Amino acid sequence: MTLGRTTSVTLTGLEGAVVHIEADIVPGLPAFVIGGLPDAACRQSGDRIKAAGGNSGLEIPNRRITVNLSPASLPKMGSHFDLSIDTQTRY
Repeated sequence: MTLGRTTSVTLTGLEGAVVHIEADIVPGLPAFVIGGLPDAACRQSGDRIKAAGGNSGLEIPNRRITVNLSPASLPKMGSHFDLSIDTQTRY
């Protein structure tokens, strides 16, 4: 069951492609998992989001957070998905 959903855009060459971002927060061991063919910068989003929340006085829940970037067949590169992911994990 999806907790939140938003959209973002990624570039494929010179064209933009819509990326749907879904986040789910469930009880369990604390983890931040990102799926959907992310590159190394996207996989590090969890660390950047937790640091930004701590510096701004907000807290990311200490639960299992799963984020899906779809379509999975489209490579996602860079850190520009951080804001979209962050807005979905503030619950």
